[in-house]
Amino acid sequence: MLSVSSRFSLKQAQWTLLAAFASVILVGCSEPAAPVKAPPPSVSVVALKSTEVRPSRDFVARTAASAKAGLTPRIEAEIKEILFREGSRVSKGDILVRLETTRANADIQQTKAELTAARAELESARRNLQRGEEVASKGYLSDADLDKLKDRFNAAESRLEAAGAAVQRAELTLEYTEIRAPFDGWIGRLNYDVGAVVSPATGPIADILVTDPIYVEFQLDESDYVAFRRAGSASDQDVASSLSLRLTLPDGGIYNQEGVVSFADVQTNESTGTVNMRAVFPNPDAVLLPGLYVTLRIEGRAGEAQVLVPQVAIQETIEGKFVLVVDEEQMVSQRFIQTGPRIGAMLTAESGLEVGERVIVEGLQKVRSGVTVSPVPSQIDTETGVLTSAEEPAKEGEAAQ
Repeated sequence: MLSVSSRFSLKQAQWTLLAAFASVILVGCSEPAAPVKAPPPSVSVVALKSTEVRPSRDFVARTAASAKAGLTPRIEAEIKEILFREGSRVSKGDILVRLETTRANADIQQTKAELTAARAELESARRNLQRGEEVASKGYLSDADLDKLKDRFNAAESRLEAAGAAVQRAELTLEYTEIRAPFDGWIGRLNYDVGAVVSPATGPIADILVTDPIYVEFQLDESDYVAFRRAGSASDQDVASSLSLRLTLPDGGIYNQEGVVSFADVQTNESTGTVNMRAVFPNPDAVLLPGLYVTLRIEGRAGEAQVLVPQVAIQETIEGKFVLVVDEEQMVSQRFIQTGPRIGAMLTAESGLEVGERVIVEGLQKVRSGVTVSPVPSQIDTETGVLTSAEEPAKEGEAAQ
């Protein structure tokens, strides 16, 4: 049987052992679990490429017919026939309008009768002069009477010439009753109908326009014009041949023909400080109509290589434009850039970027400078901006090499 002291020692040992276990349990509960490291965020990146960028300039321009003529009657007469359809194509020499010919025919008959009478009068005056010269040679006719016979003969000659000219005018008037097309072109809206009395004072019956080629008229600032003239001091043709001219139509489409600069005015507009310029474009399919507002792009045929940046990759703050670049260590850094002209869905980078660098185009909201990312290589269509996986086959319009 244990003594009281033995029982006390055993109990004390049990409490000590329990306290030790409790401390181990408490310590174990107080230590945090080891954290699970999150994977780096995935972002889509595009490797930058370069393309030849030619200097360019856009102008608001307007199309105009390269030739225009109004079908204005040269005589006063009633319209008898309209021989064309509004808006149709006509050829040079086609009869388009016939006017009434009654008055013209009557004038021809009258002038021809006067011509016949003048011829008879001249013949009579000639005979009288011959007889007078014979009689005067024998001394039976005075010089004064002979001079009168000569004067009558000369007057008859003049009246015959006048009668002949009157016949020509009457015949010309008859020709004017038929209005013909002066050149190949398109005829516009009819201003007068059959039965209307027209004259030179009433204006054109309709207008004929030449639209192939067609003019594109625009204005150039004084300073730009001076630079243009300096560049073309050796040869304007050389300058014109070094430029490429394209049109953007009102519906946003690109016109499929190239033009050339054909005319620069010899004076500036004092109120606007601009010089009127003109370009010429082929228009065989009559796609362009006079009076259209179009965008004219003039660019050089030679340029320099510049880096292309997807527009979707560019962000902007008060400090300027920037992109997020992923380096070889998959680290993101902010890069401020200077941009140039837009080419489709891309912008040219005039400074701040190099060919081959990778910029983030998707996932921009998930990252910031200094963060490590998991880049997913992508390709971009330079015209539409559509992104595809780098493993997918490249589509037409991909970034230029």
